[in-house]
Amino acid sequence: MVRFVSYILYLTIFSLLGCSVGPDYIPPEVTLPEHYSQSETKEIDLSSLSQYWQQFDDQTLNILVEKGLEKNLNLQQAYERVEQSLARLGLSKSEFLPDIDFSAGVERRRRSSAVASAIRTNTNDFISVGGFLNWELDLLGRLRRLKESAAASLEASIEEQRATRILLISQIASSYIDFRSTKALIELSKENVRTQKESLELASQLHKAGIVPEVDVFQAESNLGETEATVPSFRISHQRAKNRLAVLLGDLPQIIIDLLPESAEIPEIAKLNVDSLPLDVLTQRPDVRMAERNLASRHALIGAAKAEYFPIISLPGRISFEALNNFDKAFRADSLAYTLGPAVDLNLYDFGRVSNQVDLAESESREAELNYKEAVLIAVEEVENALVKISEEKIRTKSLQDSVKASKKSVELTKSLYKSGLTDFQNVLDIERRLFSQEINLAQSQSELAKGYVELYRALGGGWTKEEAPSDNA
Repeated sequence: MVRFVSYILYLTIFSLLGCSVGPDYIPPEVTLPEHYSQSETKEIDLSSLSQYWQQFDDQTLNILVEKGLEKNLNLQQAYERVEQSLARLGLSKSEFLPDIDFSAGVERRRRSSAVASAIRTNTNDFISVGGFLNWELDLLGRLRRLKESAAASLEASIEEQRATRILLISQIASSYIDFRSTKALIELSKENVRTQKESLELASQLHKAGIVPEVDVFQAESNLGETEATVPSFRISHQRAKNRLAVLLGDLPQIIIDLLPESAEIPEIAKLNVDSLPLDVLTQRPDVRMAERNLASRHALIGAAKAEYFPIISLPGRISFEALNNFDKAFRADSLAYTLGPAVDLNLYDFGRVSNQVDLAESESREAELNYKEAVLIAVEEVENALVKISEEKIRTKSLQDSVKASKKSVELTKSLYKSGLTDFQNVLDIERRLFSQEINLAQSQSELAKGYVELYRALGGGWTKEEAPSDNA
C-alpha cells in the first residue's frame, strides 16, 4: 500500500514539474526604419501621448472625451471581452485540478431466480454514498500549453481594449473638429451671401440709374443663388458630425446638444518641443502588442496539439460507503469501498486527426506572425501618413491665408472700380467667387491640419496609460 501511494505521489510531482511538448515561444524580430521621412516629430511630446487631446486647450473636447470613455458602447464591449478572456484563463487553470463529484443512491434490485439461488435472495436494497475523482496528470504539458495560450489571449484582449480606447478618443476628437469646421463653413457661406447680396443691391441700383445693363443684375442673382445653395450641404455635414458624436458618446443627439458649443472656431493644437521621437514607440502600440500576444497564443496551441500524439495519463478514483439491505450499516468503517489507480488513454490510430490538428495549429501560428509583422508596417505607414499630412497642410494653410487676405482687398478695390465705371461687373463676380472658394478651402485645410495631429497621436498609440487600464488588475 505504501509503495502504491508513493508511486501515485511520484506521478503527481512529475506532472507538475514535467516538460511541455512543442516549441517554446520566441517573439519575432521586426525591422523598423532608421528614421522617419518627415521632420514634424520635433513637435511631438511623448509625455503628452496619454492625454494628447488636451493640447487643443478646448474644455468642451475634454468633456466629450471623458464622457465617451465612460459611456461608449463599443468600449464597454471591449471590457466584456477582457472579462471573457479572464474566465477562459480560469477554466484552463482549473484543468490542472481534479474533478470531484458526489453521488448517492438507493436502489432495489431483483435478480433472476437462477442468480438469487446463489445469493439466497432475489430482492436486495443497495445503498451507496460517495464521490468520484478524475485527475489528468499533465506529464507532457498539454494543459500547460493550453494555459499559456489562454494567458496570452487575455493579454491580447487587454491590448484590444486599449486599442479600442485609442480609436474612440481619436474618433471623438476628429468628429468634434468636423462639427466645429462645418459650423465655420456655414458661417463663411452666410457671410459670403451677405456680401453678394450687397453686390446684387449695388448692381440693381446702378441698373435703375441706367448706368449698367440688366445682365449685371442677373449675374449677381446667379452668383448669390449658387452661394446660398452651399449652406444646406454644410448643414447636412454639421448634423452628421453631431450624430456621430452622439453615437461615440453612447447617447442620443438630442441629449448631447447642450455639451456642444456654438463657436465656429476650428481647434488648433499647441506647439510642442522635443528633439526626437524614437521609432520603437510603435511596437508599444496596443494593436501591435495585441497582434504579438495573439501570435504567442497561437504558438502555444502547437504544443497542445502535438501532445495528442502521446498518451494521456489520468488518476481516476472512487470512494464510497456501501451497504446491502441495511441502512444502519451504510456509514460504518467496514462499509467503506474505494478504487484508485492511474489510467492511460492512448489513441492508436485516428486516421490523421492529430496530424491535421498540428498542421492547423502551425499554419495559424504562421498566419499570426505575418499579421504581427503587417501590424508593425501599418503602424509605420500611419505615422508617416500623418506626418506628411501635417507638413503639407501647414504649407497649404499658410498659402491659403495669404490668398484670402489678398482676395479680400481685391474685392474691395474691384467694387470701388465698378462703382466708378472703370471695370465691368464680371470682375466683381469672379473675385467674389474666388474669395468664397479660398475661404472654404482655408477652413477645410485648418480642419485637416487639426485632424492630422489627432491621426499622428493615434498612430503613436496615444490615449492610454497602464495606470488607466483596470483590466491589468483582473
